[in-house]
Amino acid sequence: MDVSYHVLLSQVTEVHVAASHCVIGAQRERVNEVTSLVWSVHDPADRDNFRSLHAKIFNTPERFEFLPHHGDEVRHEDHGKTNGNTNGNL
Repeated sequence: MDVSYHVLLSQVTEVHVAASHCVIGAQRERVNEVTSLVWSVHDPADRDNFRSLHAKIFNTPERFEFLPHHGDEVRHEDHGKTNGNTNGNL
């Protein structure tokens, strides 16, 4: 019977188990970090901070003026007034 095979197999198994415990410990630490970050979120303050950092995204864009090109017709419509048309056709 080859005893060295069983010793080597035992050592490999111990290394595998130790590595698994390290991985599980690291995963638990990351879960704890994420949990603490989630609990530290302050919705209104974080939202306002994000909006202030990225203000251009949330601003109303400038009005686009269509410039006619090679005979294109440009019709100006006043969207503030209604003309009594209820079916949506102009």
